[in-house]
Amino acid sequence: MSRRSLPQPSPTQPSPTRRRRTAAVAVTTAVVLAVTGCSRGESRDAAAAAEPFAEPVTITNCDRETTYDTPPQRIVSMNDHVTETLIQMGAGDRIVGMGYGESTDVLPEVADRFHAIPSLAEEYPTAEQIRDLEPDLVVGGMRSAFDEKEGRSRDALDAAGIPTFLFSEYCGEGFSDIALLENDFAQLGRILAVEEGAEQLTERITDGLDAVRGKLDAAGVADVPTFFYDGGEAEPVTIGGVGIGHLIGRYAGAANVFPEGDRPYLATSWEVIGERAPEAVVVLDYGETSAEDKIRHLEAQPIMATTPAIREGRIVTVPLADFFESSRMVTSVETIAAALHPDAVED
Repeated sequence: MSRRSLPQPSPTQPSPTRRRRTAAVAVTTAVVLAVTGCSRGESRDAAAAAEPFAEPVTITNCDRETTYDTPPQRIVSMNDHVTETLIQMGAGDRIVGMGYGESTDVLPEVADRFHAIPSLAEEYPTAEQIRDLEPDLVVGGMRSAFDEKEGRSRDALDAAGIPTFLFSEYCGEGFSDIALLENDFAQLGRILAVEEGAEQLTERITDGLDAVRGKLDAAGVADVPTFFYDGGEAEPVTIGGVGIGHLIGRYAGAANVFPEGDRPYLATSWEVIGERAPEAVVVLDYGETSAEDKIRHLEAQPIMATTPAIREGRIVTVPLADFFESSRMVTSVETIAAALHPDAVED
């Protein structure tokens, strides 16, 4: 997955009354289309037959309040980790199209369902593609999923009668605590009527993270000062102190040497990183520059070459896909902890 678009300022939010009307309009549209013969197949019929909630369900996501009278039945998922998450919760059969659908690094447990979902684009679908599917919910895992310049902002989709949901890491206040994931998944469980599946997935993630941190604490290990290297040659990009990467480091016993900043990812300088003398490096593997090339650059960079991490070859490679709000967080924590504290976490 590309991470080329960093968070942008939040757009002006529409009124709660309009948001509720938007959600209701989306459901009503699906019903009308099915009744008048304008549906596009069985999934439209399923949308029309969806059982309404006993009472409307209202959630607040990124300061945007939306009310649902019926569980969404036609979902567009904008990011592959979102698609995996919805499948794990039990709503995968309602995804009518997905962004980043050409991914080959898919969790084995969801692979069959994932590859059965129509891929709309190698990266993000266009606003037209989304509207053509007439979804009653669009779920994004990054702010770039709702790019205003591309005509698919949350406001624009709302105006078209399409409710949206954005994973909280990109709401603008960072991801300082796992409680944000717990809240996101609980909200998705409620509006999609898959509360049990959402709760089970949440417990699986939190139990996995706590298990690793518990082993480190029991062993009394000290967190290792760590530089998280996203990329960049003249100017390195690293994780800031507000994103999931920083939280992953805390669970894995890797103390982020750049804990400041108000964004999940930000640029710094080699001089600053060198002064902080990291004892380990976590290399995020994605994109056109391979992890091997990134490591070679770190080894050749004059300042980095003087750090304990490079001198001792203490380098861990983690796929960027494992650094998002999903069950993959457990995998990244396990990988980093095993590399930095092998004696503490070995079974």
